Amino acid sequence: MSNETKIVKGGFRATLALLISIVALVFAIIAFNRTGGEADLRAQITDLQAKLKTLRKETSEKVTRVRQETTKALEKIGVEIKKEEPKKGEGGEKETEKKEGES
Repeated sequence: MSNETKIVKGGFRATLALLISIVALVFAIIAFNRTGGEADLRAQITDLQAKLKTLRKETSEKVTRVRQETTKALEKIGVEIKKEEPKKGEGGEKETEKKEGES
């Protein structure tokens, strides 16, 4: 039998790439845990959700208040317009009566 040698192409490079990726993964896990990890993220999410509820409630109250004030202002304008319409009509009739009487 002859001595058969197996030639593996890229064996060293593939192994080196695998080791580097494993080391990078370990560093990423360490960095994630140092910054607070998953528990810290959950606490931040809970805090932001509570703030969001508060802001929604405040915004809803303010929008309701603005709607009420707008309604009141529009009602006042409507009343003023209704008051002015008869005055214009009455004044116009008096002026036409004066003009007819003068002729």
